[in-house]
Amino acid sequence: MLRILFVDDEPHILKGLRRSMAGMDDEWDMTFCTSGEEALAVMQRDATFDVVISDMRMPRMDGAEFLGVVRQRHPETIRVILSGYAEIESVLRTVGPAHIYLAKPCSAEALRDAISRPISLKRLLSTPSLRSVLAGLSNLPSLPGLFLQLDQELRSPQCSAQTVAALIDRDVAMTAELLRLTNSAYFSVASPVTSTLQVVRTIGLETVQALVLQIGIFRQFAGSASVGPILQGLTDYSLAIANLAEAISVSMGTDQSKAKAAHCAAMLSRIGILVLLDAYPEVYARLLSGGGTALPLHQAEEEAFGASHALVGAYLLGLWGFAPPLVEAVAFAGTPSACPGHDNDTLTALHAAMGLGPALSALMPVEIQSATALDMAYLIEARRDGQVMLWRRLAANSPGETR
Repeated sequence: MLRILFVDDEPHILKGLRRSMAGMDDEWDMTFCTSGEEALAVMQRDATFDVVISDMRMPRMDGAEFLGVVRQRHPETIRVILSGYAEIESVLRTVGPAHIYLAKPCSAEALRDAISRPISLKRLLSTPSLRSVLAGLSNLPSLPGLFLQLDQELRSPQCSAQTVAALIDRDVAMTAELLRLTNSAYFSVASPVTSTLQVVRTIGLETVQALVLQIGIFRQFAGSASVGPILQGLTDYSLAIANLAEAISVSMGTDQSKAKAAHCAAMLSRIGILVLLDAYPEVYARLLSGGGTALPLHQAEEEAFGASHALVGAYLLGLWGFAPPLVEAVAFAGTPSACPGHDNDTLTALHAAMGLGPALSALMPVEIQSATALDMAYLIEARRDGQVMLWRRLAANSPGETR
């Protein structure tokens, strides 16, 4: 049974939550607290809560501070902020501590869906230690040089949305972090935002400046200098695959929003590599170098960490609230026939781009790469097999060495 802790300083709000969630009694074991201090004491006695849902505006210890303590003491717990407080300063303070942002008033159905999505991801990632690492993440490392360039640009009087977006678009971590926040309930976007230029235009350049210069939403990688080329190689690869996936999506006759979704999914498709490199820098760098094993990368990852980077990345993106089709695409891009359905155009475009586009040769020896062969059985089922020759021509005209 799922264990959930609700925290709000107003008793009538808790009473309403208890009443609206009554239908979940057979699936959820719910505890209700009227302050962050009380909730922390409860968690100290019993640290087995799966999800914590906190109001933002509370006396003494507000929701951002409370969830910050939960992140430190109980990193495996999924953290949700629920707030009707619209001031941007309040919103930004929850960027690090919260996984999921929900705006008041929030219906019982929306609350149930928000909780159920990340919990269902546990089926993808069965390794508790990895789930703890991912739930404890506040952000991921960016390329040092690019981080400094962005900092300088944001401080420049000539700073523009286009130049800022162009810089962010060259970094996997920055792209993921801003898309995560912009698509949250706080900004109430009408449809999913899938590009960095959309992000900057949606939340505004001033908000991006506050996020970077005041809140510190991004951090530059501070590990071994030998990892820098790996991060750069990962970024170059992701950009190449993203452009190809978008072109393939357009060739399939999808609309602009789906084409941009394919670009976004491809840009984030290897984010699991970044997670593992950040969490286990020495072990993973050795694994990428071959590390005395002839196993393909995904098998070496499963042996070392209990999961491949594809599942790690999908779990994190799902935890951060990315759209289910994108999460599904990242999870099954290498093995699309394992996906429950065959109607996800984002998955199809990403699978084709990974199968026909440039390899990860900049990151690792060729012999340990996980080559993605086109899954023709899947493409036949999805009725896309007749487009493979066109995709090969698109790949041949794209930057990078194709297969």
